[in-house]
Amino acid sequence: MLTDNRNRKDQRDFYRCGVEIPFFFSIIKGKEIIGPYPAHTINISGGGMFFATTCPLLQADDLILAEFSEAADTKNCFYASLSGDFMGRVIRSTSAEDETDNPESPIVEKKYQLAVEFKFLHKATRNDIVAYLNQYETFLRKLQK
Repeated sequence: MLTDNRNRKDQRDFYRCGVEIPFFFSIIKGKEIIGPYPAHTINISGGGMFFATTCPLLQADDLILAEFSEAADTKNCFYASLSGDFMGRVIRSTSAEDETDNPESPIVEKKYQLAVEFKFLHKATRNDIVAYLNQYETFLRKLQK
């Protein structure tokens, strides 16, 4: 299992890997499920993820269901995939305004960044996430050579 013991003051049990993975999430409010909404990871680990979205509805302690599809990272020619549904609890939320790709455009989009800890994951599912991240980092190391 991939862990990062260098920075124990964070109390993280898993190493976080900076990788952008598109996914959809739904918000679980009691018996109601709201969504899906698009998002992308900023970093991810076996214990949780930090992600960005334009959905303004999430707050601390909200439960989400993140849905990753089997899509390869074709931009980097990385062919491993992360797929499945992962339940998580929002532990932190921040927002910032973001200009579109065109700096002359008057459109300003509000982006939200959220930290989520995974909940109710089977050990095998957690191991699948860690294995995916190990493969991704191996791929990146090969690119750097």
